[in-house]
Amino acid sequence: MLVTANAAGATAVPAAFTYSFASGTPGSDGAGGVAAATLVGQDVAPRTGMYALRGQGCGMTLLADSDDPTQWTTQAAFGLSEGSYMILTGPAGDNIANAVATKQSAGLDSYACKLMFGDWIWWNDPVNAMLRLVSPQGFVAGRLANLSPEQSSLNKPLYSVVGSQKSGTPGGGLNSSYAAADLAALLQAGIDVIANPQPGGAFWGVRGGHNASSDAATDGDNYTRLTNYIAASLASGMGQYVGQVINADLFRRIRATQLSFLQNMLSQGLLGSVDGSLPFSVICDTSNNPSSRTGLGYVQSDAQVQYQAINEKFIVNIEGGQTVQVQMQVLPGAPGALAA
Repeated sequence: MLVTANAAGATAVPAAFTYSFASGTPGSDGAGGVAAATLVGQDVAPRTGMYALRGQGCGMTLLADSDDPTQWTTQAAFGLSEGSYMILTGPAGDNIANAVATKQSAGLDSYACKLMFGDWIWWNDPVNAMLRLVSPQGFVAGRLANLSPEQSSLNKPLYSVVGSQKSGTPGGGLNSSYAAADLAALLQAGIDVIANPQPGGAFWGVRGGHNASSDAATDGDNYTRLTNYIAASLASGMGQYVGQVINADLFRRIRATQLSFLQNMLSQGLLGSVDGSLPFSVICDTSNNPSSRTGLGYVQSDAQVQYQAINEKFIVNIEGGQTVQVQMQVLPGAPGALAA
């Protein structure tokens, strides 16, 4: 695919030769001239870079090792338009204060992307039998791709990670972890990080499960992925009704299709509620489709869906001491059984 050999005539005698490619010095990977703008590409035909993914239905997109903050908002806009979760990264060896200031100056505040702190990861490359320092993007995208959309990347194990820049080079003798204040500064700024330990134990994982939004109601991985999943599914499923006659039967079938889809999500655990109530509703009738609009060819369906929240801040209260008076109570359904 890279080299074409042409015969030099019928009488030429084959001979061994050496030819240097024009892309650089021998042994280079050709990436020297590739910048973040190259990876982003252009949104005109023929589309290049990131824009070549338009209309491909990608659930997640990352531009590998692209750490240029001037391109972050461009990627966020692409993620919003395509319904794709953009995984971004800061530069290798970054510090927390600079990461927070850089995100603010870049104007990045969007649930469409996830910004990873520039604490790059040491990865054991089994093909080349060597340790490589790589961007955290691939680990995060791989973890999310193996989770259903209502889940968060928080406290989920990452595999093949052998260290990070902050924790130190493997075998280097340095073992450092993030303080609570460090994590608070990053997460409050909408920056996530891969760290060890996790709340569930001494393993590598994503420490926040947040996207780049500053809105607490929309700053979770689950919000972005579940919103994109529902939107893509409804856009695909509702297309069958375009071109059909507008009447009461059409309203009924539209509503039945959406309710069936949402009920299936509920059955599979993608939706739920803390009190067991139905977490969705769909309206498609004359109340939101007056004749003044249906006469112009418009049909509207309004759905409300309540997402399940993620347990990020687990508070356990305990009262202990020599003077504590323990109150005993009878457990419901177990007469005579006592428990503290």
